[in-house]
Amino acid sequence: MEKIIVRAVDSGNIQRSPTFQAIFNHAISMMDDLPFDLEFDSAGMDVDKIIDNTTPALKKLSILDAGLYYDLIEGREKDLVQELIETWSYEKEENIPVEQKNIITGLYAENKTKVHTIQMEYRNKALLEAGIPKEFLPGMRNPFSHDDGPRLILPVEMPVMKKVEGYYQDHGLGGQIPRIIMYGDIVGIESLPDVLKGGMRTAREQVEYFMNTCEVAMERIVEIMLKLSS
Repeated sequence: MEKIIVRAVDSGNIQRSPTFQAIFNHAISMMDDLPFDLEFDSAGMDVDKIIDNTTPALKKLSILDAGLYYDLIEGREKDLVQELIETWSYEKEENIPVEQKNIITGLYAENKTKVHTIQMEYRNKALLEAGIPKEFLPGMRNPFSHDDGPRLILPVEMPVMKKVEGYYQDHGLGGQIPRIIMYGDIVGIESLPDVLKGGMRTAREQVEYFMNTCEVAMERIVEIMLKLSS
């Protein structure tokens, strides 16, 4: 039986899309009547930029702000980060001087993984609380690629959806475009926003978002796959 990959996509593949992956792979592990060999995975459209430290300066500042929130930045760095956030967070990207962007990039490079790791830890704790076994917990920062040919892609919000569509246009994969539908649209709810701060509260809200919609989403995904296969 052909394996069909269904992929949730967000920006950094830290919180939202891996939460989907864990919940849905656990769900299908308890089903024995699916007409397909489904596999759920996840990816982030901006992972390469995160790894290369080429995300926009304002996005870097938002990660550094989360680092302050989680008490991950200390000493003189803390004061510098606070000053940079207060000075530039409300400016347009193009108004930030290059030398200031370079300082922001250096601090971001040092602290991004600490921020992402603690977010992943909260995510995993919330999943475990919800009854998702440890073996279903994914990693983080998996970059988006079409190499393994996903058949259905579920962006978590419109900006991500536009990046997915742009990926296929930029890579000249017009004839290989899978079905792309925002997750919220297939279950009839609002998109799940990217919340960098909030700890366990945010992690639990994201788990509830997918747990509460999993059954309906599974029905819709099977319907979509049947139509694509006919």
